[in-house]
Amino acid sequence: MRYFSPVILIAALLLQGCGRTVPEPAEQAAPGVDAQGRITLSPAQVQSLGITTVAAQAAASVPLMGLPALIAAPLSASTELILPYASVVTKVLVDEGQVVARGQAMLRVQSRAAAAAQADLARAHAAAELAQQQAQRDALLLQEGLIAKARQQESSARAAAAQVDVALAHAQMAQLRPLPGGLPGEFELLAAQAGRVLHRTVKPGQALDALASAFTLLEGEILDVEFNVPLRLQNLVKPGLLVQLQDGSQARVMAVGGDADPGTQGLRVRAQIEGASTLLPGQQLEVTLHLAAPSDALQVPAAALMPHGEQHVLYVREGSAWHGVKVTLLGGDGRLAVVQGKGLQAGAQVAATGGNLLKTLAPLE
Repeated sequence: MRYFSPVILIAALLLQGCGRTVPEPAEQAAPGVDAQGRITLSPAQVQSLGITTVAAQAAASVPLMGLPALIAAPLSASTELILPYASVVTKVLVDEGQVVARGQAMLRVQSRAAAAAQADLARAHAAAELAQQQAQRDALLLQEGLIAKARQQESSARAAAAQVDVALAHAQMAQLRPLPGGLPGEFELLAAQAGRVLHRTVKPGQALDALASAFTLLEGEILDVEFNVPLRLQNLVKPGLLVQLQDGSQARVMAVGGDADPGTQGLRVRAQIEGASTLLPGQQLEVTLHLAAPSDALQVPAAALMPHGEQHVLYVREGSAWHGVKVTLLGGDGRLAVVQGKGLQAGAQVAATGGNLLKTLAPLE
């Protein structure tokens, strides 16, 4: 069995495409290449080699695929429901996934500290009422000239201070509502906003410290996408860039970190999903970030590129001649590639298929 070089085999294909008899291997010769590295092929030869062409197009963006991302609740639309006092959970009234209204009872707790705060509120109300009454009496006595103005001013100041104490006591009890007929010191924890329960951290019988988180609430359907990009792209990542997700939804970059992530040594990016999505907070996936394309970036089929050292080579047709152009791959989506190449312009006819044969016939140094 005789073995032929790839160049001889390609030459044989070219001769067959021209309708000529294939000579013996000793007589076969590769098509000629001129001093500029161009090779000229007839239409029949192009067809024989299976070469097809497509016009290079100006790239609107540079897709960066396969970026690991995490779906998260937006900072502006999520709330942690906090227990203001040390408590013991007696009953959980809502669970994860439920939608709640503002002021709806979500949890029942028993708390000595909350009972003491309720007593303080009652005392503050009583003290404020007495201080207000005294201030009113002193105002009348001042009008009749029976007391000095300084005494009236002092009583007015005490009444104002008492009202401040009442407001503070009310604020501390704003999320708690005494449960009529319940256990001594039993209260209901109220939702601070309307929304959907994303996460529950409590269960009946659980003892909780003051300021412990009980629930996470999400207002609306907006979700964030958090991911990292290489630090070399820090000057290219800007708010407003498009992010494509695996479920077909889209997001827009909202914020770009000012420092490197300690774990991945990447640049942190946060995008917000536009419209409703089937994704859930905590879900991990891969996203595609679309960077702004340089003015000379072109979009070509990914199959048209062939490795060439640290770069790639793309074969371009000019009339009946073909020549290779070294290009830099900027990004792509697996089907299309975005490249830069010296002298390469939009509209150029590039080899979509058959480029590997052209590289064999007219290799670049």
